[in-house]
Amino acid sequence: MIRSTYSTRFSVLLIFSVILSFSSFGQIPWTEDFGSYVANTGIDNSGNIGDYPTGVSNWTLDVSGATFSAADDYVKTVSGALEVQDSDGDVVWTTTSIDISSCTSVDFSIDVTETGDHETTDYADVEYSIDGGPFVMITNWNGLGSGTHTLIGDQPNDNDWISETVTATGLTGSTLVLRVTMNNNAGTEQIQIDNVSVTGTGCAPPSTTITTGTVNTPPFNVACNTSTDDLGTVDFTSTGTFTAGNVYTAQLSDASGSFASPIDIGTLTSTANSGTINITIPSTMLTGSGYLIRIIADNPSTVGSSSSAFTINQNDACVPSLPATGMIINEWSNGPSGNEEYYEFVVAGECGETVDIREYILDDNNATFTNPADYDATASGIAPGHFRFTNDPQWAAIPVGSVIVVYNAEEPNAALPADDPTDANNDSLYVVPHTSALFERCTTLPTSAAPDSVYAPCTYATSPINGWGPLSLRNSGDAIQVRLPNGDYYHGVSYGGSEMTGGPDNLKLFTGSGSGSAGWFNDGDPFDVANWSSGSVAGNQTPGLPNNATNAAWLLLMRDTAAANCPFQVLPVEIGNFKGINAPEGNILHWYTLSERDADYFLIERSTDGKNWAEVGTVNAVGNSTDINEYLLIDVAFASEINYYRLIQFDNDGTKTKHTHIVSIDNRDIADVELVGIYNLLGQKVDANFKGVQIRLYSDGTTQRVYK
Repeated sequence: MIRSTYSTRFSVLLIFSVILSFSSFGQIPWTEDFGSYVANTGIDNSGNIGDYPTGVSNWTLDVSGATFSAADDYVKTVSGALEVQDSDGDVVWTTTSIDISSCTSVDFSIDVTETGDHETTDYADVEYSIDGGPFVMITNWNGLGSGTHTLIGDQPNDNDWISETVTATGLTGSTLVLRVTMNNNAGTEQIQIDNVSVTGTGCAPPSTTITTGTVNTPPFNVACNTSTDDLGTVDFTSTGTFTAGNVYTAQLSDASGSFASPIDIGTLTSTANSGTINITIPSTMLTGSGYLIRIIADNPSTVGSSSSAFTINQNDACVPSLPATGMIINEWSNGPSGNEEYYEFVVAGECGETVDIREYILDDNNATFTNPADYDATASGIAPGHFRFTNDPQWAAIPVGSVIVVYNAEEPNAALPADDPTDANNDSLYVVPHTSALFERCTTLPTSAAPDSVYAPCTYATSPINGWGPLSLRNSGDAIQVRLPNGDYYHGVSYGGSEMTGGPDNLKLFTGSGSGSAGWFNDGDPFDVANWSSGSVAGNQTPGLPNNATNAAWLLLMRDTAAANCPFQVLPVEIGNFKGINAPEGNILHWYTLSERDADYFLIERSTDGKNWAEVGTVNAVGNSTDINEYLLIDVAFASEINYYRLIQFDNDGTKTKHTHIVSIDNRDIADVELVGIYNLLGQKVDANFKGVQIRLYSDGTTQRVYK
């Protein structure tokens, strides 16, 4: 029985973001992104909540003009931003005095967001003061405010602020103070500010420095699967004056010494010019001898030098997680000549389990691995159609760790083992010619739509199947991929020229021709390109056999029903469906979970180019369940073009997992496009009352997936 959770998990969000940018950047004398504060820190009708004002030294809040009359009225940090809800008056956020005296000029920017249906009485005012003088307001920005307000909410009259850039540039003086006044008057709407940045040009070197000293005492030993951290300390000295409330933070590099994505491992609140910070080395760190630590400070913002390199030992490597069970590629060969090609797959999941692979789709590149400008068949190597496993009962329960080799029976590769389509000898190996009655073939292309293909209804041909074409590999560039029965992408690898991408997981093995080449997985995480190798077919293609010693050990563990260190863990939340449709209410996003373990919430993000993503909204998860739970979110702030959506799930411990399927909804004007037919996932024609997933085919060749 499906337990509907629409009543408690239904979100309607209207989000307008002001994204601020500069054509050039200088030194940054002051920033605030609200990301360092405990969530839900601020003020409500009971006074201070969370740790406010503890740790807040860069800015102040004045709520004397506001009235928080209800328990759900507030100003607080939410999702790394400062948010106001139903203030019934002014909430005034003001920075401390920012020293800009060493810069020839400065610019500032503030991201402003409104959520909900605002009225003309709601507004956000952005102001600044130079050298203690009167505040100057940026008024009537792009006609979306007035002579006395920067931005005004007026949704019924289509006068909201949408994707506006509010900036002030070329400011000069000794000190700068920023002020933002926010007012809204309903509990269903919010105003947020975020990413406050003051950038300067011609600024003098910083007056404060930090020297990172001795790290005590490496090597550090951690264990991922048992969540065993290691503890230590790091010393530092500094010069210059640090303001009250300053926080020194120890940051850890990656194993190569890069601080591109540093990890905070300890803090010390102090203004002293020396100290020792207690550090925690996370249990998830990889073995390496090139780790570094640096100390940074926030008041004033100062980045210190790096420590000497040291070693971290990972004694219990983290087990990769799978997006539910499935089938992954283990090896492929383009053959020594002609079309002597084969694909080799491994059924993946938790050791000792079985997996239903009925109607799993096998395909080469059908646009998923192709740059959008090269979607035509000539440039991208798209071969029409695909194969899929039939509904034969033998595919309903394949043991984890089983290897399945699918090959071109019209030009068999000499290295292939003997046919064994049913694993008659129980050696966990299935060798199946493409002409087998255990396959079905479709000969039409899915819809090419960045960033992923949309698999439309198809009429499948059964045995005898002639023609390897749908799986044939193009020498100059192609892909091998696995998809779930509903068409969702699961796993794939690629190779070739600039027209070829690495697909959803960036698994492009090499650039250039794949003629006479093979690719193979070693061990670890098959969704990480670092665990893959490629080379010439000679001496490297091993159909039906382990690819090498590490791959052999990995396969043995996969097949060990009692393995204490099974190579995979299935993700705690199994997402069975993620779909979207445009309706009068807006773009409706729907998904359900088959099971949940320690789940916290879901996040929906939107993009119009497949690269830059913005948050649409969040929906709380059930948490722990073995039932089917359904979720729904409606986006009414979409652009009048193709909108892409992705789903991210967060656990209670902060771990996040991106669902691999991307939903695309075409919100362009389609008034002249007619509905041709409605189909189910099996390609059978149904009427509009059909319950479940409907594939709607339109006269322009596009499709739309609808869940009823």
